[in-house]
Amino acid sequence: MRERHFARAALAAALLLGVPGARAAEDDAARAQLEQKLKLVARLVSDSPSAQRIATSGNAEAVAHLDEGRVHHALAADLLAKGDLAGARKAADHALHHLSMARRSAPDAPARREAARQRHDQLLASVERLVEALRARTSNGEATDLTSAIGLLSVARQHAQEGRYDEANQALAQAERHVLAGMTRTLNATTLDYTVRAASPVEEFQNELARHKGLAELVPLAVRDLRPRPDAMALIDRYGETSTQLHGQALQQFQAGEIAQALTHLRNATLYVQRALLAAGLVAPQPTGNPP
Repeated sequence: MRERHFARAALAAALLLGVPGARAAEDDAARAQLEQKLKLVARLVSDSPSAQRIATSGNAEAVAHLDEGRVHHALAADLLAKGDLAGARKAADHALHHLSMARRSAPDAPARREAARQRHDQLLASVERLVEALRARTSNGEATDLTSAIGLLSVARQHAQEGRYDEANQALAQAERHVLAGMTRTLNATTLDYTVRAASPVEEFQNELARHKGLAELVPLAVRDLRPRPDAMALIDRYGETSTQLHGQALQQFQAGEIAQALTHLRNATLYVQRALLAAGLVAPQPTGNPP
């Protein structure tokens, strides 16, 4: 019994003696990681291409964040030298945060230009479709917004040819607003006509598909500019999901050769888009002709 007691006591003593050693190892590992982080911050705030770009960008906010990053890096190095690992880690994280904000305030010019160009290509295609949809619904006596949108499209294309994509995108955004205003007027003043005029059921389906697409592209514009309430947004999302499901079913049926059923589903999909527009505040009267 006495030998077992001594063994237990020795084991307990060994465990107690081992704890400081384990903590020391943990501290050493934490210090090594922190030193690596500070070396990274040092490179970022000194002569890195990113720091040079920020310093010469002329962006006061970006330069201020870069300076803050340098201050926090110096503080972190001082705290590390004093053995305050927690304080040094916090200061290093602050330095990285400010450097991130600096890069965001003064983005890389080639990357920013490419992003603006890609955005322009997407916006241009969308606005061109919207303008065509508005053209199909606008009478000669009420063409103010259509004319303005077409003019802004021309301005955007000119800016893009000159490589001024930011200005081109601003012109396209203005064109979008004119399309939304024009659609609001025409949908309030006229009734959508679904009377069959197509030469064949297939052509009728294609016409309805184009009509659905034109109205669907109005929904995000209406949400952005009319700013519906949260309860209205819930309706818009629900109507949008239903419309998407019906649209998908219509395409499947069309591919299977079930044209009549596909057209019915597509018209119902369009009806739910109109309900979404109504929930957003854009009044679209019920269609005449063959109802969905």
